[in-house]
Amino acid sequence: MVNIKKFIKDTLSNSEILNLTADKKVYFIHANGPTAPYIEYEIFDENGEEWAENKEIATNFYLQVDIFSKTDYTDLENKIKEKMTNAGFMRSTSADLYENDTQLFHKAMRFFITLNNN
Repeated sequence: MVNIKKFIKDTLSNSEILNLTADKKVYFIHANGPTAPYIEYEIFDENGEEWAENKEIATNFYLQVDIFSKTDYTDLENKIKEKMTNAGFMRSTSADLYENDTQLFHKAMRFFITLNNN
């Protein structure tokens, strides 16, 4: 069985992505005192997709990747889309937002993947 958190982190830790961030790392759920631009990710849902002999043999994972930036984040957004889809993730939704409290632009991107539990 794949460790989904490690799989996501490894995918987002690609040097082409990290080189577009200030701290050169990605954060799970929340970053404490990061320098923009930075990336956070979280798994917001998972559920069984397929069963055999009363055992879950495939699982759906739904995740969100967030970019926070003071300036245009298009290059980072495109690189994340490329690396995530190349790793087998499907894109579902995305939103361009602005965080008034931090004065940061925020891109929220949602992806999902189905993995076999073998």
